[in-house]
Amino acid sequence: MRNAIAESITQKASVDKDFFLITGDAGLGVWDTYQQEYPHQYVNPGINEALCVGMAAGMAMCGKKVVYYNIAPFVIMRPYEQVRNDICYQGLPVILIGTGSGLTYMPSGMTHYAVEDILLASSLPHLNIFSPCDALEAKACFEYAYTSLNPSYIRIPKAGEPIFHTKPLDDVTQAQILRKSHSDMVLVTYSSIISEVLKVADELNASVVSMPFINSMNSQIIELLGSYKRIVVIEEHYSYGGLGTLLKERLAKERVNREVQVIGLENDYIHLIGNQEYGRAHFGLSCEGIRDKILSSPPPRSK
Repeated sequence: MRNAIAESITQKASVDKDFFLITGDAGLGVWDTYQQEYPHQYVNPGINEALCVGMAAGMAMCGKKVVYYNIAPFVIMRPYEQVRNDICYQGLPVILIGTGSGLTYMPSGMTHYAVEDILLASSLPHLNIFSPCDALEAKACFEYAYTSLNPSYIRIPKAGEPIFHTKPLDDVTQAQILRKSHSDMVLVTYSSIISEVLKVADELNASVVSMPFINSMNSQIIELLGSYKRIVVIEEHYSYGGLGTLLKERLAKERVNREVQVIGLENDYIHLIGNQEYGRAHFGLSCEGIRDKILSSPPPRSK
């Protein structure tokens, strides 16, 4: 997925001389080709996140299209004040790309986890939030962000995730149905945890919906999800403040009377080191853990 984003960014630089990439000393090796081919459209200010965001904002105010790329906590958390004041308050269409979503960088410790970033990002008005599940979604998210007049935050894993879509997306603002069943249960998710969710869906015969545009929540999405009696949101993020919270708020606003079960991380600090697979198993986000949580939860009350 990271390479797909890099390809899209490099392609834009080839046709748009006002396109610039800023990296905070991250993605070493990923941007070698870009640096060689477009050295005057590449800036690496080093490990200085506030400066990176401020520079991106200033360049955007001068008419440049700017991408700031770094590990997710150093895109949305450490320079939060600059994202809020310099980019979002000014309404600048800067694209923020954070790699290492969820527990991707679990071996590096809690400074590198991105498990509350959606909560922080969703508090900023007009900031598009994307979290694709595969390379095709990632490309679609980037294309939307490139043409959007609003700022965007795209959070991605860093490994070579499998592709789940069979063709390019028609509309990234809509829910993406990756498994359709005739049951009354739908599993709603995003990012690379979808590999576990699809296994669960096979066992429980549930539909699966990917939500790459986290805060889209348009009427078509609400109508689709509201057609199911049981909605389960699975996310490699705190269960509070992520997609589940946003969905519950929108369903309530639209007076759609549906219960939503949210399966995610407990709202607590993680004092644990290991790889992503170990973390998922420990926190009940493996296939088995997700399945057991669904089966142990009481069915929704009749409406």
